[in-house]
Amino acid sequence: MKQKNEKLITLLTNEISDKGLTMRALSRQTDIDPAIISKIMNGKRNATVKHLHKFSQALDVPIKKLMSAAGYLETPPEESQQHLLALCQQADPDFSQGRVENQLASYEEIALTDGGKQIIDEKFEEKLRSVGSVGKLVNDLKQMYIKFQNGAGTKRELIILGAALLYFINPIDALPDYIFPFGYLDDTLAVHSAMQAANK
Repeated sequence: MKQKNEKLITLLTNEISDKGLTMRALSRQTDIDPAIISKIMNGKRNATVKHLHKFSQALDVPIKKLMSAAGYLETPPEESQQHLLALCQQADPDFSQGRVENQLASYEEIALTDGGKQIIDEKFEEKLRSVGSVGKLVNDLKQMYIKFQNGAGTKRELIILGAALLYFINPIDALPDYIFPFGYLDDTLAVHSAMQAANK
């Protein structure tokens, strides 16, 4: 049985109520079957990124806010990595975990150089603001940034953290950030991979 996503249900309930919509009206505006909307609202079905995109347009709610409430911007547990990978492949059929890892490896080469540190110093806060201020992804990124800036870890750990921060900062990564609404899903995978590697 699927776990109820109370955050998303509460957010959708409030937005639907504020806009004075019925389920049928929302169904017409989103072209999502009313039975599917009902299951999402009752926690019997997970909302996909495509559902969230349609809700975003119909309810005039930022897609990042909906994705955060639905847990898509959280660092995934092992079993949901395949789900995130499948979502990334909806946007780009050639996408693979290997592409993320290859790009992370290329950033490892510059993570502790003066140039790499300068990019992180100058661009991290600005990029973080573009994602929003909520969600486990944002919290993990902030922790990684603080550890990296303070040099809290072995040289290898700092290289891994720096590579993940550079991956996040670069808008043209394995799945470019402008591929709406999928662009930050690969960043979530990259952060998760880096955190696993740093904790080995």
